Amino acid sequence: MTEGAQSVGGTQANGFASTNWSLVLSAARNEDGGEALDRLCRRYWKAIYIYARRGGLSPADAEDATQDFFVYILERSWLKQADETRGSFRGFLFALLRNFLANRRRYETAQKRGGWLKFEPADLAELEQVASADTDPSMAYERTWAACVARVALERLGREQENAGNTARFKELGKYLTRPPAPADYERVARNLVEPRHRLEVYLHRLTRRYGELVRAEVLDTVADPSDVEPELRRLVEVLSCPG
Repeated sequence: MTEGAQSVGGTQANGFASTNWSLVLSAARNEDGGEALDRLCRRYWKAIYIYARRGGLSPADAEDATQDFFVYILERSWLKQADETRGSFRGFLFALLRNFLANRRRYETAQKRGGWLKFEPADLAELEQVASADTDPSMAYERTWAACVARVALERLGREQENAGNTARFKELGKYLTRPPAPADYERVARNLVEPRHRLEVYLHRLTRRYGELVRAEVLDTVADPSDVEPELRRLVEVLSCPG
């Protein structure tokens, strides 16, 4: 493997610890302690909170509803409904959420804010900006879900680059993963890093490719059939591209 490939490569997309439908189904058969589902819930709670807020709940009530929803999930009362033919985990969770909120009094528990799911003030402040936008609740859910997928992939990429000794490069060029740098940007980065432009162009190309692999791997973990990855990726790009 070349030096350049090492600098952007690392763990391959299919090397992730699986958190896909197969583990969700094994949890339903009591073959798993719910760890995969727990990771997904902790990763995507923001989409749940945003849907609750856009649905009319106050910030405090949305926190309670999000907490109650995940308590409900982790108690496994929903697992009898789990079926990989339902498609993506995103869609399945959304359908379950709508039903839960419509019947929340029936499912309400004694669990309140301060339970196992911690709401960080910085996260909530960021989400309130999203919640204040004039957006349909279902679109707000999908947009937040897509942003979470992109963020998780970016965080993974950042850790890979740090481990490879490319922290300075990533800090300078990571912002251009979704938009190409202008010539002046390359000149500035080349001066800051004391590296020739052509080397930085190769690095950014490989970095962008790796980012795409990590996004794909994250989406793959939330679909039942690999053939569903492309539609999910198209939907992710679509909702992130929508104004608002």
